[in-house]
Amino acid sequence: MTDNTPTIDQFRPVVLQVLADGSERPFREICELVANQLQLSEQVRSERIASGQARYINRINWACSGLTQAGLLKRPRRGHYLISPDGLSVNARGLTKYSENDMMEWKQWRDYQEEITARKQDTTNAITRPSDTASDPIEIMEASERTFNAQTETALRQLLQSSSPEFFEKAVIDLLWAMGYGGTHGEKQHVGRSGDGGIDGVIRQDALGLTNVYIQAKRYADTNKVGEPEIRNFIGSLDSRAANRGVFITTSSFLPGAKTVASNYRHGKIVLIDGIKLTALMLAYGVGVHRSEEFVLYEIDDDFFDEELS
Repeated sequence: MTDNTPTIDQFRPVVLQVLADGSERPFREICELVANQLQLSEQVRSERIASGQARYINRINWACSGLTQAGLLKRPRRGHYLISPDGLSVNARGLTKYSENDMMEWKQWRDYQEEITARKQDTTNAITRPSDTASDPIEIMEASERTFNAQTETALRQLLQSSSPEFFEKAVIDLLWAMGYGGTHGEKQHVGRSGDGGIDGVIRQDALGLTNVYIQAKRYADTNKVGEPEIRNFIGSLDSRAANRGVFITTSSFLPGAKTVASNYRHGKIVLIDGIKLTALMLAYGVGVHRSEEFVLYEIDDDFFDEELS
């Protein structure tokens, strides 16, 4: 199928241009303004990707997403965009293309790319995207899948960081429940509130509550890493309940001292889950996400042709 639609790199400057007046606009309006600005033909507007979505809308969506991750656009509410001062400075250059490599001039984009790289490297048996065009198509698809999912995980972590503390606490409880920690007859409880004694949630793994998992959830920014004091306070909360199982979850990461204190806990087991591991688990267990696309590959059924070839 012929692809006459502008590339994502070509769409980015036009997205900035149609938002340069400072107005907050819904995504659909942005698409229409961009299409009109580029005078896209009806043929181009009718091109579809496998899911049935218009190709130009799909690419404008990716353009908006990348510009937002770079800090050139803001998303004040779902499905709405607003240009930032940095976005205005890029728009003033009068560009016709603006690539992901060009966006490396912005620290926010560099940090975003570093997290994606870290996620891909952290994956068991991670596959590096082949540069050889003759590589196995299956390997190429696997590498592309990992890159896409790493971007989703990174965006998911950002959403959790911007959510309310109560929402985050409930989200991590839902995750542990989805992972099977409630067993067959267990129950989950959100207890996070002022004066909660350092416990945000409890999962009772049996009907009698003989085995409980206590949860502490910290919705921290990247610069606010969990340290030794927070883990010691959590241990105190566990000890006061004669508990021996705890999970400490954060959207940021843990300082070395925090990891040491947790690993040295002698009365039971404390599991630490940082932001990268948290969102990887959310994808693995389908919490806060849904399947977007599935591709089916076909190969020859040799059994079908056995009689003919024998």
